[in-house]
Amino acid sequence: MNKIENELNTVKDLVLHVLSCNPETRSNDTLLYLECCKVLGATDMTDLESLNLSIVSVHKMRQVIQNKDKQFMPDEEAIQVRKRRSREVRQYMRKTS
Repeated sequence: MNKIENELNTVKDLVLHVLSCNPETRSNDTLLYLECCKVLGATDMTDLESLNLSIVSVHKMRQVIQNKDKQFMPDEEAIQVRKRRSREVRQYMRKTS
């Protein structure tokens, strides 16, 4: 396994752990990221820089876990908001292309 695969597996394990222990993080990527940082030992904002954990990586891994693996699904309100936002982005892209 190369370094990137190992890193992604580690992030996935971290995100899975947080999603399983904290159901409220399933619908909120910012909260998910902060809880992941806490698990890694962050106690305040100054610790975040040294963790080397990207909010984008956490967000994308949450998408994989929920959309592909169908685990730890968000609440219905978040599902509807995400669907609406996706439609709006597609409509905007059609207008601009």
